[in-house]
Amino acid sequence: MACAPASILLFATFVSSAASNLIAFVTFVISISFIVLALNMLGWILDKDIGPRSMQEIAEPIKEGSEGFFVTQYGTIFKLAFATSIGLFFIYVIRDPVPGSELNHYFSTFSMSMIMSVSFLLGACCSAIAGYAGIWVSVRANLRVAAACRNDYNAALQICFRGGAFAAIINVALAICGISLLFMLLTLHLYSTQRLAHQVPPIEEIPVLLVGFSFGASFVAMFAQLGGGIYTKAADVGADLVGKVELGIPEDDPRNPAVIADLVGDNVGDCAGQCADLFESISAEILSAMILGGAMAKHAGLDYEMKAGFILFPLLVHSLDLLVSTIAVFFVQTKKGHPSRDGNYGPLEDPLNVLKRGYYVSLVLALLGLFWICRNFLFIPALPNAYLYFYACSVVGVVVSFLFVAIT
Repeated sequence: MACAPASILLFATFVSSAASNLIAFVTFVISISFIVLALNMLGWILDKDIGPRSMQEIAEPIKEGSEGFFVTQYGTIFKLAFATSIGLFFIYVIRDPVPGSELNHYFSTFSMSMIMSVSFLLGACCSAIAGYAGIWVSVRANLRVAAACRNDYNAALQICFRGGAFAAIINVALAICGISLLFMLLTLHLYSTQRLAHQVPPIEEIPVLLVGFSFGASFVAMFAQLGGGIYTKAADVGADLVGKVELGIPEDDPRNPAVIADLVGDNVGDCAGQCADLFESISAEILSAMILGGAMAKHAGLDYEMKAGFILFPLLVHSLDLLVSTIAVFFVQTKKGHPSRDGNYGPLEDPLNVLKRGYYVSLVLALLGLFWICRNFLFIPALPNAYLYFYACSVVGVVVSFLFVAIT
């Protein structure tokens, strides 16, 4: 019990000792906060009406099939991931130390191999959780959207969109949480190591040790996309051939078991697989940008505090992503023409216009937030206007994103 206050004091000292520690801790706390917020959003969705028994009888086998497929598929994926992590460990154990790397003074070859293997497994687990979050909410939100469609257009649109927002928030928050946690643990090791206490810890090289996280995410995403995608396509073709061609059953008629299988495939392929794939893309993007930021800061000869801003910039940007996107979610609601409960339908607002309203809010907030991040974390006293060029690059990205939506 006596060591608990000492551990807390050590951690508090570590967090406040350098900008890199504080930034990583803040992004970690932000990710946890938004996971809690997403769970509250999920509770709001689950409180909605699930419709009559006839709807539930169709939704239940879809839910059971989707979760059963997920358990079977990911059980196999985890066995392969575990075997791959062991292989990575031995590959890194037998390799020669990286010439000129300062990390050789802080980590043994065995330690680096363990870090690579463990980060690979952590990335695989987070990717699987992201995929499961997508499939878990979709099979439950779909029923409630269908039930709401009977009498409330606005409610149906909000349930549908917030179901997707839940999976998206969990996805991004897990990526930030996993990478921030690993970064803090490794910098804590550098901070507590006394062998080279007189030197500045090489935090710019830490992201290189974390690439296993993105590889683990990619490993799971590849199998999830392929397995789920092939399954849903086979079920879709089977449902069309047997149902419509041979027996004359209308498309998507629940009397055809292949239709249920097709909808199961949509959940495991398009929801779980897509979430795992998105998680992999975000993780790889964050880590690659951290590596480039560290290399650029080192090459420019920046001091320890400035390096932290360049290295952790991607984590800050995605934390901003969580904030502005979540705010925008609450702007996705219709203004007029909601179908009333007595069956009198007014003019319905185009759902794309409703979604664009939230999208435009996120764009404006993103531009403001990006300016603040660039100004405070990419500022170099020797070149006081350099951050404006970085901000201009981010503005180009936001404008291109807008043009994609406007043109398509």
